Amino acid sequence: MKQSILVVDDEQSLRQFLEIFLEKEGYEVDTAASLEEAERSIGRNVYDLVLTDLRMAGEDDGLKVLRAAIQKNPSTEVVVMTAYAEHKSAVEAMKLGAYDYVDKEALNLGADTITKPFDLGQMRDFIRKAIARKETADIRSRALREEVLEKSSYEGIVGRCDPMLRIFEMIERVAPTNANVMIMGESGTGKELVASALHSRSERRDHPFVPINCAAIPETLMESELFGHVRGAFTGAVQQKKGLFEQAHRGTLFLDEVGELPHGMQSKLLRAIQERSFRRIGGNEDIAVDVRILCASKQNLEEWMKEGRFRDDLFFRLNVIQIVVPALRDRREDIPSLARFFLSKFAAKMGKQITRVDGEAMRALQSYDFPGNVRELENILERATIIETKDVISLGSLPQNVTKLGTREEVVTPFSPDLADGEAVSLDAEMDRLEKSMLLKALEKTGGNKTEAAKLLNITFRSMRYRLEKHGIE
Repeated sequence: MKQSILVVDDEQSLRQFLEIFLEKEGYEVDTAASLEEAERSIGRNVYDLVLTDLRMAGEDDGLKVLRAAIQKNPSTEVVVMTAYAEHKSAVEAMKLGAYDYVDKEALNLGADTITKPFDLGQMRDFIRKAIARKETADIRSRALREEVLEKSSYEGIVGRCDPMLRIFEMIERVAPTNANVMIMGESGTGKELVASALHSRSERRDHPFVPINCAAIPETLMESELFGHVRGAFTGAVQQKKGLFEQAHRGTLFLDEVGELPHGMQSKLLRAIQERSFRRIGGNEDIAVDVRILCASKQNLEEWMKEGRFRDDLFFRLNVIQIVVPALRDRREDIPSLARFFLSKFAAKMGKQITRVDGEAMRALQSYDFPGNVRELENILERATIIETKDVISLGSLPQNVTKLGTREEVVTPFSPDLADGEAVSLDAEMDRLEKSMLLKALEKTGGNKTEAAKLLNITFRSMRYRLEKHGIE
């Protein structure tokens, strides 16, 4: 099975050269001349490797290609070509997990003016090593998916639907780096759990994870909370205080609802991130810190930037990688697993023997839209555990707004006589089984010919290859 590579460069001669060279090496190759073309290709296909120039015409750059590639498929490897290896962007690319840097000038075969010690042999080695890393990442990804499907959770986050599995894969890819991450999602979706997972899967796990809710601290206290103060800096400052930046040294600082930061504090935060140092209020000493920044927001910060409510330079610093946590109404198949998790916690806490939700109550829960998301489900089940007198949560123990089944006309969970009362099927798991079955049948019909099987299923060969790899079909 051929590995696929996307080459992104605005220089036509180099694109064509690399396409010929890589195809001779046995790879499937697509090319793109701009970020826009690259994003279209990445949207349509899953690549093993993206080879991108760092600097292109206009505002296009390899870092944007890198982000698009790993957000589509976290296990995709990226090699960034640059003649500016000491440039800050190259350093940022390395933090994002780009595998290596290749000097474009070295590809000018026959030129006598190559200034860096890269040649096609080294390019070949870079790509082979990156492809090997991709294959290892795919093995880890399959193992992670199997583990999550078995346990229905990852790092304390309950979920097994496909959007959550992709988030878990993204955490695995991004956590070991120092990249700043912006976590987006509605209130109650579990953004802090994602931040905590990023910390616990990183090399900073043995150092502090320091969360702060920017919406809960008065503007007058925010600077002191973040950066601390010296004794006598203001009325009431009777002793020196360490700020949260200093407390998070060598660890992770999580800024929840970062959009609520006052505009003045946004500029001070930006300066602290850029300089990796700050001064306490009233102090004259620069304090250097090694802190990774994770942020969360339920607001559309890109809209807020247009309105002048959030600094665009700060947003781009914080939004190196973006993770979007879906609303509970968009992952209803996780409600049974979440319900079991919360019931286990509350029943143990209250000394009750409640272990499940009956079928009627579960159908009501899965028909409800949960404006408060997972946090609302947790509160509903805590209340139900308190008032339920039997060993199973019944419809009568749920709030009236949940039991009004008019919220959604259809019931999401299909009835199956093979399911125990109160259980639900996983749509994603059922779709995966159906997809695998159809792939196997198509291969059987074509005698194992993947190209013909792809035609039978009306999909591209690359899509066929990706699906076979996903299901572990050789």
